[in-house]
Amino acid sequence: MDIIFSLANIFSWVDTEGGAGLFGAIAMIIVVLLGLNFSGKFKTAIEELIKANPTSISNPVVFTVFGVLLFVVVLGMTLGGLIGYIETFEYQEPGLWILLIPVSIVLFAMVGFSVAGLYFQPERANVKVDKSSSVAEDAIALASFGLKIPLCFAAMLSNALIILGVLTILGGLGEYFAGEYYWSSMIVKQGLAYFALGAFAPFLFYLAFLVIFPIYSYLLAILHIPKIGKK
Repeated sequence: MDIIFSLANIFSWVDTEGGAGLFGAIAMIIVVLLGLNFSGKFKTAIEELIKANPTSISNPVVFTVFGVLLFVVVLGMTLGGLIGYIETFEYQEPGLWILLIPVSIVLFAMVGFSVAGLYFQPERANVKVDKSSSVAEDAIALASFGLKIPLCFAAMLSNALIILGVLTILGGLGEYFAGEYYWSSMIVKQGLAYFALGAFAPFLFYLAFLVIFPIYSYLLAILHIPKIGKK
């Protein structure tokens, strides 16, 4: 959430009247369109990146354990969100939140359960079972798996953030027409932050992988030195 609040501060032009506000809006549209264009091109590059960077693990049971734990956490948070949504009807006036909250819960559940499912199919992230894999190699495989998760679901995460951003902006406009001008501005800026982050998400995931994964590759290369020349 800190990232969202930091990005929201960038869109201070929402509170600006006249030409400056119009210029900021136009610039925002251009930037987002560029982000959507770049992200679309990076989706194919992401698939190739995963294929080109395999990792190995001696026993995939650890992924199964993490998958079960994550599934339980996502299920608990989803049910908790639904219960809180139902209880909200007792003290909240009707508004766009009636649509925004359940859609947000559905998006969270969709992404959460998809990520949990990946732990039961680590081969989708190019993680192979190798009985000769050492403990250190297993640790690297687990760490690098965390980098591959957003790559595997780059399109889904991007679309989810964009949808959440659009709904949040609509919620802010609803607050504006209700006379809550301050909260309207805050909510709209938060929605713009979600939207912009979603537009650039695949590119950011790709860039993060390129920066961090070479560290794991370097460590794997060191671990493979003793195996050189051995059958």
